[in-house]
Amino acid sequence: MDCANFVFHHTKGPIYGYISDAGLRSLLLPQRKHVRMRFLHSAPDIPLGKKLCRALERYFSGIAVDFSNIPIDIQDATAFRGEVWLTTRDVPWGKTFSYGGLAERMGRSPGAARAVGQALGANPIPIIIPCHRILAADGSLGGFSAGLDWKRELLRLEGRKGLRESG
Repeated sequence: MDCANFVFHHTKGPIYGYISDAGLRSLLLPQRKHVRMRFLHSAPDIPLGKKLCRALERYFSGIAVDFSNIPIDIQDATAFRGEVWLTTRDVPWGKTFSYGGLAERMGRSPGAARAVGQALGANPIPIIIPCHRILAADGSLGGFSAGLDWKRELLRLEGRKGLRESG
């Protein structure tokens, strides 16, 4: 994503997003390396932008938020990625699954865990598609596109503590 029409101000830096006519298309969490964004216009003028800001404010305040009322635009996803992302949206606040467990939830073999992990690594809408709630089979963090510090922080915010690094 090199352009944004949504910004949410977080203490770690701005969270940029892009809202299309179909819904939220992408969300970029701040990372150590500075990412330059071309900001098109302010989505708070867009009703979905206002709704998303309120939901993120509650979420980062530690309030359990169900983002299912935030429409997403994943029309460019492959069928498999779309299935993974939509299934991940159903994992509730404070709960976790393994990559293999998510594959089983999709009606696939646990052997599809690696493919599920790859699909989650390409997730364009973290938090709203809560891929941070998916862990390695041994209960360790696994990976996260915005870095493990973010994954650890999001899980801590949702009440999950004592998670270990992948080993």
